[in-house]
Amino acid sequence: MAKIDQVPAKIKDFFARINESVTKARNSEQLLTLISKIAVDEFDADRASIFLRDEKTGELRLIAGTGIPEEIIQSHPVAQQQNISYWVAKNKKPIILKGAVKKDSRFQSQSKAAIASSIVVPLIFENSVVGVFNLSRLGEGRPDFTEEDMLLLRFLGDLVVISLQLLVTQEKKIHSEQLAAIGLATAELVHSLKNLLVGIFGAVELVDVLIQQNDWDSVKENWSLLADNIKNISTIVNEILSYSKSGSITKQELDLKEIVESICNFVKPRCNISNIEVLLMCGTEKIKIWGNRESLYNALMNIVDNAIRAMPSGGKLKIFCGIEGDVAKIEISDTGIGIPEENLEKIFEPFFTTDKKKGTGIGLALTKKIVESHSGNIRVNSKIGMGTTFTIELPILKNQI
Repeated sequence: MAKIDQVPAKIKDFFARINESVTKARNSEQLLTLISKIAVDEFDADRASIFLRDEKTGELRLIAGTGIPEEIIQSHPVAQQQNISYWVAKNKKPIILKGAVKKDSRFQSQSKAAIASSIVVPLIFENSVVGVFNLSRLGEGRPDFTEEDMLLLRFLGDLVVISLQLLVTQEKKIHSEQLAAIGLATAELVHSLKNLLVGIFGAVELVDVLIQQNDWDSVKENWSLLADNIKNISTIVNEILSYSKSGSITKQELDLKEIVESICNFVKPRCNISNIEVLLMCGTEKIKIWGNRESLYNALMNIVDNAIRAMPSGGKLKIFCGIEGDVAKIEISDTGIGIPEENLEKIFEPFFTTDKKKGTGIGLALTKKIVESHSGNIRVNSKIGMGTTFTIELPILKNQI
């Protein structure tokens, strides 16, 4: 590890990488996961875990980590009183454990692996412990952590606290802006539903008169108007419900490639009719992720559907999926009309739409919410008259890396 006179250079590197993590992170869990990976890399460690204090219960909950066995995550999500993390939080003191950690009678380790050395530091904000950062080296023969390592990890812990506060402030600002936007959009949504209901009532009255006149040809002709309006209301309501519920989903191991291929097979007949060439570029290997199939299918289908709509005169729909590093990458490109530059930052906002006759403005907002609920990110590039590309990155399962 670094000598003491090299610490400022290490701190500078830490700051640069943490700043990059704050920029990438969409929520606190993703931020802490990125930071734990940085810690494992920089300290030549095997495992990192970050606990945060629950404001309601006061418990220390495992929020993120790198190299943590699944059985520990599931069976010990809260630091117990005999755990070293609990001790550090209670005493507000960092600690270095050297040698076989399990032989230290003060603490009880939940790990089945032999821990050679550990550093545990409290995360403190305004003189209160908000969490604990734990770093470990596993196996026999691994070197002990040093006082210089402790100094650097304490500094990294301070950066974690500052980064979390920045993220919370950013989230509050965004939430406040979204509430204002949703307030305006809701009034517009109510107006749209009102217009649809007026159309339904008018169609019902007309069909009723035609039935009384035994004008069945006209009844059939106007029935489609009634059915379309009912379908439009159903679409709006279902999309709003999906948006509100997308945070609570059940996840399991999935093959992302299978989902992408299923979507391609589904839209090919529609694309053939619309003179759109579908190009699917995926490898032969499975792309294993942890997620909810229905949600991810809907998220990707929203983008594909928009791409098809953007090519009314035909074109090319390109879909790529593969693994790059430790993430699964999906690119969905079209050669359609493109999105104006001033709208690129708005398209993921709830209820934003440029085509009020065909869209509710929920689809892409829902897509973004689903992607972020899977600890992923989404971005878009577009040029008027040249097409649009959506890029989605999702973490893959560790046993695939």
